[in-house]
Amino acid sequence: MVSPAFPGLFFCAAAVVLLVFASVSPPAWQTVNFLKASSGGSETVYGVFGQCVRGGACSHRSVGYNLDAGGLSGLNSKVLHNLTYTMILHPIAGGFAFFALVFGLLGACAASRVATIFMALLSALGAIVALVVFVIDMVLWNVLKNRIHDAGGSASLGNANWLTVGAVVSLFLAMCTSVCGSCGRFASGRMAGEKY
Repeated sequence: MVSPAFPGLFFCAAAVVLLVFASVSPPAWQTVNFLKASSGGSETVYGVFGQCVRGGACSHRSVGYNLDAGGLSGLNSKVLHNLTYTMILHPIAGGFAFFALVFGLLGACAASRVATIFMALLSALGAIVALVVFVIDMVLWNVLKNRIHDAGGSASLGNANWLTVGAVVSLFLAMCTSVCGSCGRFASGRMAGEKY
């Protein structure tokens, strides 16, 4: 019999993968990015811990960084710079999803109702953090995109934003299915070998 914790476990695993991909954005991996800006023949991609100019140098990995694109200056303001510090919430949400996944594995393998309840709580916390950082993403990257357009460049939102949306949905579904699963029937003791 499939454990009542299995659906929540599946959605937690999906959220972990999505948030890991979103977190390993520039300067580590330029394919996944939050914003792609073009100006003066150079292309800049922005990530959680920094930015990279395609075919050129990347910024140092840090929490919070300067947002000026190649060839464009004056894009960085104190508010936007401070919002880059909140990008650390992507891996934090991923951490909540990972620990929810661990409790989901315990719930599924050990037929533990308590572990399934912890999976529901951690996935709820992860969903809240991921939703907050997604809202911040939309504000930060759209304001920066508009500033780049006003300065004569072009910019478009990257795929990491949509990975974050997928993670929010996955964590919300993990929370819902974990809550339902924690009310399910868990076999224990002599009953563990019986079919339901």
